[in-house]
Amino acid sequence: MSEDNRTSKVEKPTRFIGAEGVVHQVFHDAYRDSSASWVTGRPQPAVMTALSRGWFDVGPLLDLGCGTGENAAAIAAARDDLLILGIDVVPQAVDRARSVIAAASLTDRVRLEVADLRDFTPAESFGTVLDAGVLHVFSDQDRADYLEMVARAVRPGGAAIFIEFSDAETRPLGPRRIARDEMTSALVRAGFVIDSIEPARYETAVHPGGAAAWLVRAIRRVPPPVGSRFS
Repeated sequence: MSEDNRTSKVEKPTRFIGAEGVVHQVFHDAYRDSSASWVTGRPQPAVMTALSRGWFDVGPLLDLGCGTGENAAAIAAARDDLLILGIDVVPQAVDRARSVIAAASLTDRVRLEVADLRDFTPAESFGTVLDAGVLHVFSDQDRADYLEMVARAVRPGGAAIFIEFSDAETRPLGPRRIARDEMTSALVRAGFVIDSIEPARYETAVHPGGAAAWLVRAIRRVPPPVGSRFS
């Protein structure tokens, strides 16, 4: 075998997305081209795990990056007194989510809006926030700003649920991978206490068996009473 032939058979190393995050236009293009690998037509299994544990019992719920609405629909169907606000940056995704919510007869409790989460300002406070696959797309700077927004959105003592790719996922494609320490330290800096962090799977159309992920429940710290020596 010639040197040229040997070289041609060596696979190029996979370059994973890093500190620069995912290019914003990717999301608009993926929905336009029907190539959004994160759209599976069903709720994320880790969302259903969180639901079974009662992690969405306290409302209202803010579903960040709601996509085509399957997570919100499943949660609302199981919690018949829960109000949900879903936010996504792609109008086409929100239009599809509205169809999903309408088909499930949930329009009285699930509201959907188009907004860029990099500059979204919540107009109300929430008992619980869900991020099923958003944090792992941001650049370092956008991540910090985003988590500050999440901390403002959730009431002190309320919970934020995160489902993100982990560094245990070594197959190509997908967003940046997040290490356990990286995840916990970012949340602590934003004002959260980690209640639970465990391996999970993030289902996509291109990762058979689901991508390795983290399922995290973080509690917004309660400020010390005014006048205490810690305030």
